[in-house]
Amino acid sequence: MRLQSAMLADAARVADNKLYVFGGQWDRLYTHSFPATHAGLTVVLVIEVSYAEALTDHHLRVALMRDGEAMGPEARGVINVGHAPGTTPGAPSYVPIALPFEQIVFPSTGRFEWVVSLNDEPMGFIPLEVTLAPGGAMEEPAEDKGPFST
Repeated sequence: MRLQSAMLADAARVADNKLYVFGGQWDRLYTHSFPATHAGLTVVLVIEVSYAEALTDHHLRVALMRDGEAMGPEARGVINVGHAPGTTPGAPSYVPIALPFEQIVFPSTGRFEWVVSLNDEPMGFIPLEVTLAPGGAMEEPAEDKGPFST
């Protein structure tokens, strides 16, 4: 198995084995104060499953980490891909995945990573930098945007 693609998005969904991404491929959040709660984001993945790896359970874990320590938000699941009708023997399958996370608390500024593991082996990561908004702290965050902007 191979992590073909990974990104953060404002939102995403999978329908008919197609991936629909809204506001994708960002790596920075700005806030006006800490601790800060981010309303929501989606971890978007595309996993390549080789022909030989199909029809077998593979365990997926996606976890928010900082300095090698889990921060709390994570998702776990099992991937088991069959062979679609008409698949050429030996051809891989591609599995699109959208994992929404809500109300994520960041205690302070810093670099965080969403670590993607398959069968307990790290396959990749998605970096996320959380920092104070340019211009420093504000008294009140804007009503319509909440504490964060991307």
